[in-house]
Amino acid sequence: MDSKIRPIEQIKQIIDDNQNAEKEFQNFVLQGGAGSGKTESLKQILEYITENYPEKKGVCITLTNVAVDEIKSRVGANDNFIVSTIHSFLNDLIKNYKKNIHEVIFEIFKVEKVVREKYVAGEDLKEYNKKEHDNYKKLYGKYSGKLFTITGEKTSKVIGKREYDLEALKFNCDLNAEVDTLNEIILEEIRTIDYNKSRYNETRYNNFKELSFGHDELLHVASLLFKKHALLGKIVSDKFDFILIDEYQDTNEKIVDIFLNLLPKNNKTTIGLFGDSMQGIYEDGIGDVEGEIKTGKLIKIEKEDNFRCSEEVIGFINTIRNDGLEQELALKNTETIDDRKGDFKVFYSIYGKKPNAFSNNEDKSNYFIVLNGLITKASSKEMKFKKLMLTNKSISGELGFHVLYQIFNARYTEVKEEIEKTLERIQLIELYELCTAYKKKEYNFVLGKLKKCGFELKSVKDKIAIKRLFDILLNTTLSVNRVLKFAFDNKLIRKSDSYKLYINNKEAFLKDIELDKRFLELEDLFLKGENTFAKMAKIGSNISDEEFVEFDKNRKRKNFYLNLFSHNLKFHEVLNYYNYVDENIVSDYITMHKTKGSGIDNVMVVMDEYFWNKYNFKSIYDSSETDLSKKLTNQKLFYVACSRTIKNLICVRLVSDEEEEKQLLNFFKGFEIEKIAIS
Repeated sequence: MDSKIRPIEQIKQIIDDNQNAEKEFQNFVLQGGAGSGKTESLKQILEYITENYPEKKGVCITLTNVAVDEIKSRVGANDNFIVSTIHSFLNDLIKNYKKNIHEVIFEIFKVEKVVREKYVAGEDLKEYNKKEHDNYKKLYGKYSGKLFTITGEKTSKVIGKREYDLEALKFNCDLNAEVDTLNEIILEEIRTIDYNKSRYNETRYNNFKELSFGHDELLHVASLLFKKHALLGKIVSDKFDFILIDEYQDTNEKIVDIFLNLLPKNNKTTIGLFGDSMQGIYEDGIGDVEGEIKTGKLIKIEKEDNFRCSEEVIGFINTIRNDGLEQELALKNTETIDDRKGDFKVFYSIYGKKPNAFSNNEDKSNYFIVLNGLITKASSKEMKFKKLMLTNKSISGELGFHVLYQIFNARYTEVKEEIEKTLERIQLIELYELCTAYKKKEYNFVLGKLKKCGFELKSVKDKIAIKRLFDILLNTTLSVNRVLKFAFDNKLIRKSDSYKLYINNKEAFLKDIELDKRFLELEDLFLKGENTFAKMAKIGSNISDEEFVEFDKNRKRKNFYLNLFSHNLKFHEVLNYYNYVDENIVSDYITMHKTKGSGIDNVMVVMDEYFWNKYNFKSIYDSSETDLSKKLTNQKLFYVACSRTIKNLICVRLVSDEEEEKQLLNFFKGFEIEKIAIS
């Protein structure tokens, strides 16, 4: 049978068999690599169901509103089949069960206790103690934050490692007692709030005073309700004959668990997942469903087509996959093989010992000179390549978010993750989304958000005021700090618990640090040029290695806060950053972290970590790598980047030594590879 239609026919057969009471009921997962037309297959299955089983009801769940609109436009209006984002679907499902929500909502606001891991004989004691203190600090921070949110009280500074190590059990017990007291306060206050107030607030943020919850906690609440009330699973099963999920790999594990494990065992709801485990690069997604396939809860259907990449690129990306799926060239209706002809090449050089995140700036600068030289030599003069790489200093400069990047780079090694976490906490992502929607003339979205923030829309004058406000935001030269104040004052967004807590922590830290005489003494030495442990120790400052590490961490944190909220960081840099991530700007540079991006004719993948500790592209081809989780993280990201290629793909890598060279050559064996001499 033609491989292009076989998977579709398999799914149709499962659907038909599931309508037959004598057949064994089955759920399925369609696994297809990049460019295989998974979403197109989903649309075809929707059309098949609506044409052949018009009386049956179902829901098609996608990740974004854009995907919802795309699918609706293809299959048309159908009262029996809902197309929805997971958040809209779950909210519609549970929003009327406010009393039940009220009963479980404590679980999302409570504070977790400290549980000390058991020490294993032979384990590095120093590393063990550090890990336990880090865990204590993390939970103390959560306790401190929740105490401030609930009562307005502020806690003292978290205890230092040396003091903690002396009486770790006592400090854990003391914190757990305080957590118990706070949780009682939280539970009591929840009981005093009318259960009718319990709701999903359609933002990223929880709000304890309103007893409302955001995107992530909606998934948690829904999971809790399904686990506590079997009736909810029966309601879903009775209501829907089909539940189809697009991009399953990016769907939260709690949601997949609901549909596969928390519906009645003998239900007749067909669950269908569409996606690709190799493109599951986000930590909040389930990634894969191999466990469910092995236990028979899902039938795996592989789609081998590749309608995007050239045959040469397909041959390579098949070697990256870890699931055995072998993609084949598939042509679109008007295409010929010549239309998709391409090439795949690897260029590398041996650098020697590479600098790391803690190396001096001169060593890093020299390294990047060589790396950029390799990129230039590998670039074709005949055709233009889009460069896919991890975000770095040079990209930030070219695309207009240099100050933003530098602020985070000075404190963190995982720059992208920290930028996005922080910008979300202080609500800058909300402003970006509002600005983007306004620019795209998605006025219903904008007006809906503004109304929820208390912005009154009663007349044409109010709409004119909105235009004026967004004109200011989109053209402002104001700092991030000033723009946030402007947005809060004009009711474009409301201060979240997350924002209030972040600002409180910042101000408390800065106040404490300015009263710390020892810190100020060491800071003065640092600013005078004694900026390493060796230099400070040499002049007799009576400093230990551990004290210097703690001082340097606090110094970076202080500078980070001061710079983040200074007049130097302009709001337009935040817009530029997000426009780069979302590929809204024309650029030679694209982030690797884009799973749902369109195909690109010519791609250069730069296999360099740019000192991000989370990534190590060597692990992809290093047979001695024992951390399989790290290997898979890098493998998936590399696959996502390479598989966006339509015609020509180039991979570039600086290796450390001849041993790594051998591993690289072995991994790319059979493909064109060229060693470039560096001066």
